[in-house]
Amino acid sequence: MSSLLKNSIITFTSRILIFILWITISIILARSLGPELRGVYALMIFVFSVMLRLGSLGIETANTYFTGNKQYEIKDIVSNSFISCLLISSVLILLFYITSSFNGVHEYFNLKQIKLSYLWLVVLTLPFALLSSYLVNIFLGKEEIIIFNKINIFRHTFHLTTLLVFLLILKQGLFGAVISQVLTTVVITCFVIFLIQKVTKIRISFRPDLSMSTARYGLKAYFGNLAQFLNYRLDILLISAFLAPDAVGYYAIAVGIAEIIWIVPGAIATVLFPRVSSLHDTDANSLTPMIARHTYFIIFIFVLAVFFLAKPLINIFFGTAFLPSQRPLLILLPGIIAVAGSKTLSADLAGRGKPQIATYAAFISLAVNIPLNLFLIPKWGISGAAFASSVAYISANLVVIFVFMNITRRSLFDILIIKMKDLREYKNLLFKLRESYGVRWGKEYKRNVVE
Repeated sequence: MSSLLKNSIITFTSRILIFILWITISIILARSLGPELRGVYALMIFVFSVMLRLGSLGIETANTYFTGNKQYEIKDIVSNSFISCLLISSVLILLFYITSSFNGVHEYFNLKQIKLSYLWLVVLTLPFALLSSYLVNIFLGKEEIIIFNKINIFRHTFHLTTLLVFLLILKQGLFGAVISQVLTTVVITCFVIFLIQKVTKIRISFRPDLSMSTARYGLKAYFGNLAQFLNYRLDILLISAFLAPDAVGYYAIAVGIAEIIWIVPGAIATVLFPRVSSLHDTDANSLTPMIARHTYFIIFIFVLAVFFLAKPLINIFFGTAFLPSQRPLLILLPGIIAVAGSKTLSADLAGRGKPQIATYAAFISLAVNIPLNLFLIPKWGISGAAFASSVAYISANLVVIFVFMNITRRSLFDILIIKMKDLREYKNLLFKLRESYGVRWGKEYKRNVVE
């Protein structure tokens, strides 16, 4: 438990730093581009993200799983990742070339406002993005959480730096945002390859048995991840079909702020998945419910703070032009609490070799999300999209909780409700931190006085 807590704290701290970088990036994009071009940029990133998600095929999840349980050697996992990346990205880029010639698709979803040359610049980085996502999960499987977090921090730092150059200094507008995205993807992939070479020599060879195992495990999670991604992002495409680009810009800000709250469950799920992979079920049955109720409790506190501070935060960071983002953000908050719990419990189930549970929940959620979006967006605008998303997230959470309860025989109370002994753990943790840092600071103070 101590190493899990340590890794969670390291990841959480890293994501706090990433949050600071992300909010700075978002401010620069919002204030430099304005609502309309910010919406166009969001649509471009959505198209690229869809291709990236389609190309994952669950390989990154399988890489984490097989690295963690040491079923295959890392050199073989790396080699297969290179070959898979080349084949999959080639197919997807070819499909994009074919579909980009259909003007009807562009007109229906308002994609005609995107310069095709800009979109091509982003799409051509797909092989780099896929390879990076495949390889970085090997570090996660090795439980090298510090390296995993360093990569994410470097990614956001480099992105911020290039945005400062191209948007604030060179004043390149949307083109500058695109170039920043392209450079970030390419440079980060090169950085990941450099780090992988320290773990194993890269020799390109193909292992069919590993490929089959990857497909068997990865595809269980793949369709769920794809459906989950559509749950998180499809509303942006549907908003673009019904509303003006500035509405996409407002909604992108609301979703971005809401997803910041996922820092805590994301950090916990990141380290919980490989840990559960190495535990006996009886140990996991005790560990995960405790983590889940802590997660729900902490996220509730975060959501409460955002509820009261949403308007001033949007006004200060993004400007009055983005104040229409407030209402959809508030509507998203109940769903954000639900997603937090789903992330933790789904990570546990995936670690038990049951990633398909998250798949079932995601498809049920998507089946709720799409019709609600189609019905509510024309009536309520981006608030309708937010309401549809919240209902869909809650539906997925209920499915995951039900399955987890059946597998572990734990009660709903054990999973959801914080206990007095849990609150005492916070007190003990604060006392230990105060004692530890107090002693350290005291020693430093005495040393400085002596010097």
